[in-house]
Amino acid sequence: MITYWLMFLVPLLSGLSPWKAKGALPNFQWFFYSFILIFIVGFRHEVGGDWFTYIENYERLIGVPFTGLLSGASFANSFGFEVLHWFSMNYLNGIYATNLICATIVIVGMMRICRNMPVPWIALSVATPYFLIVVSMGYTRQAVAIGFIMWGILDLVNGKQIRFYFLVLMGALFHKTAIIMLPVGFLYANSIRNIKDLILLLLLFGMAFMAFMLDRFEFLLYHYVTNTQLDSSGAFIRVLMNVSAAVTFLFFRKKWVKKYDDTSLWMIFSIISIIMLPLTFVSSTTVDRFALYFIPLQLLVFSRVPVLIEDIYQRTLFVLVVLLVYTGVLYIWLNFGSYSSHWLPYQNYLFK
Repeated sequence: MITYWLMFLVPLLSGLSPWKAKGALPNFQWFFYSFILIFIVGFRHEVGGDWFTYIENYERLIGVPFTGLLSGASFANSFGFEVLHWFSMNYLNGIYATNLICATIVIVGMMRICRNMPVPWIALSVATPYFLIVVSMGYTRQAVAIGFIMWGILDLVNGKQIRFYFLVLMGALFHKTAIIMLPVGFLYANSIRNIKDLILLLLLFGMAFMAFMLDRFEFLLYHYVTNTQLDSSGAFIRVLMNVSAAVTFLFFRKKWVKKYDDTSLWMIFSIISIIMLPLTFVSSTTVDRFALYFIPLQLLVFSRVPVLIEDIYQRTLFVLVVLLVYTGVLYIWLNFGSYSSHWLPYQNYLFK
């Protein structure tokens, strides 16, 4: 448990140091801490709810020639992950090499967003309890997809839409649900002014769906929609975390517009996040999975808003409340989470 607390306390305490006056940690500290996180996440041993599921599901890759992998592969079956894991299983040290490469993608993407925030240590503190500890160590394939998307979000904001779409498709090779970000990116980059724009949006989403998910549609429909007995414990609370960021963004929207040029993107994120909240009562598993792609909203909002608060006392109070909330999130999950036992105790492959 102490490993997880250290992962959270390091960025939190870093923000209380003189470095915060510079607006970012020095390059060496960021690089070194990123390396530590990759080491912790990448070399974990029997940590995460799906640890043994990954091992059992992909044992079939051992000894299979690459041509055999390609002939039996489908883009709807996490093709990118299967190729990576096939190489690790046959030429490296199996799941540990896979996790190390995946952790690198996830953390590099996350750090790119955090470092570009006005108060980066808050963004990193916000990311740690759920995204870094739970998602990146528990949902390997989807975490990689989110890592690609986090990297691409800054490209989208900077007008590099093609790079964003490419990174979304790269993420979709690891988890097909990433295609939900294609229409999000299109909505941000293109105003829907007429029926032609709407048709183009639907066509873009439809092509992505056909390419990546068609032959898995029945499986997804059953496991994520039809099977109402499948429930994602805590989905409402996790979606509520996105909604809290969305409401905060809407409250400060007028000031946000004056300082930042990407207001419309986070408006899209906010509206979708709010819509997801009541849907958790209809299909919690579906919403829970898709809501993961909107976690960047938390990092952006709670890192940028302090800059928008002029009064030093109100700004300090806001920051303290944010840190206390995420401290509580980590404490409650570690001690009372339904599946947190799969993360405890933390074990490392190099020290097992």
